Amino acid sequence: MMLFPIGHYTGLRTDEAGRQFRTVRRGWRLHQLAEDTFGAWVLSHGTPDNGKQPWTAEHVLAAGAEAGLTDVSDHLEELASLGLLATVSAQDAEFLQANRIDVQFVGLGNSPDQPDLHAVGLPGLGATALLDPTCYELWQWGSLAPTIWHSCEVRASVVSRLDQPVDPGAVAAEVLGDLRFLLAHGCAYVDVADAR
Repeated sequence: MMLFPIGHYTGLRTDEAGRQFRTVRRGWRLHQLAEDTFGAWVLSHGTPDNGKQPWTAEHVLAAGAEAGLTDVSDHLEELASLGLLATVSAQDAEFLQANRIDVQFVGLGNSPDQPDLHAVGLPGLGATALLDPTCYELWQWGSLAPTIWHSCEVRASVVSRLDQPVDPGAVAAEVLGDLRFLLAHGCAYVDVADAR
């Protein structure tokens, strides 16, 4: 089972008593997170070196221990109860239909020496990630789809042959792998589908 963070980080805030907390927006709701809980949420995005491979609670627990976070398991439970973390299988139609992708950064193009890789990042600051064609397609068009499931439907229609349609569920694992890569590189985030 893979972990997927839900929500968009909106910054560090200070309340009237001078206490600081991190905020993550999920849909229209803003959640206030303590520093260690926020740390667990950040770790749930995965790491760039993990590529498109599944990222699990065990990965987060190990990364949390390495980072010096305490009670990571409790933080993961809290995040799940707030709807900021989902445990997903590739066949989890409920997750795919209830959530959407939104992107960050801008496309910076490809280079003559790496024509199959597409850079995304910020002009003047450089690339955040180099995306292969399927990742780039999801990054480029995923935020236009109302749900992740719709992105699976589009991918299925692209890979199907005229006489052999492909079930969108058959490409869900590939789409989630691409999404995992985008999340780990900070190029996209997952939000609830009804938040538009």
